Amino acid sequence: MLASFLGGSYAAGRPREDSDLDLYVVADAAEYGALWARRNALLRAWGDPVFSEDVVNFEGLGFDMLLFELVDTVDGEIAFGHTGNFTAMHGGPYDPLLDRVGVLDGVVFPLL
Repeated sequence: MLASFLGGSYAAGRPREDSDLDLYVVADAAEYGALWARRNALLRAWGDPVFSEDVVNFEGLGFDMLLFELVDTVDGEIAFGHTGNFTAMHGGPYDPLLDRVGVLDGVVFPLL
């Protein structure tokens, strides 16, 4: 994984009690398959899932998503993309969580 960031209401500074987590991860294009293959292990590292669902090629935009709910009722989605398509994954403000190589430097995600 090269980068990850938080989006949605938390990144916009407007979370509500019922807000979900909108997480995004970016891999090098050549390593994307390996990252996607580890998606469930990544989710289990955060907690015990009671629900998860893969959404491949989300809305035809070329990235994949994992919808989830954890046993502690935390729910949300993790969007998985790579250096060739990650700008299609999100619109609006974001908070970088990890950026190993500066892939998010100067990136603006226009509101969709």
